[in-house]
Amino acid sequence: MSTVILRHPTLPPDQEIAVLRDALPHYSAAGWQQVPAEELEHRAELKAQAEAEARAAEEGAEPETAAAEVAATDEPGSEPAESTTRPARSRTKAATKKDAEES
Repeated sequence: MSTVILRHPTLPPDQEIAVLRDALPHYSAAGWQQVPAEELEHRAELKAQAEAEARAAEEGAEPETAAAEVAATDEPGSEPAESTTRPARSRTKAATKKDAEES
């Protein structure tokens, strides 16, 4: 099934959603508007151009430097120095000491 990109006039212009084409009437009734095809094509062209430039820059880089950068980013178990998010809390009730001693 194909999807369409929608945005809502009351939200920031860069906040968009992708929905199935079959659901378009539902979203249109709620005020969502389809992003023009010309804009989507322009974005795709810009993205392809940026990827081509990145590949060209990567090919021009020294092989040792590129390999070191890949190794540094692909290390298993590597984590950022400072976490920006907190771990999720468990939704289950924690067992009390009394419950733990009985089992």
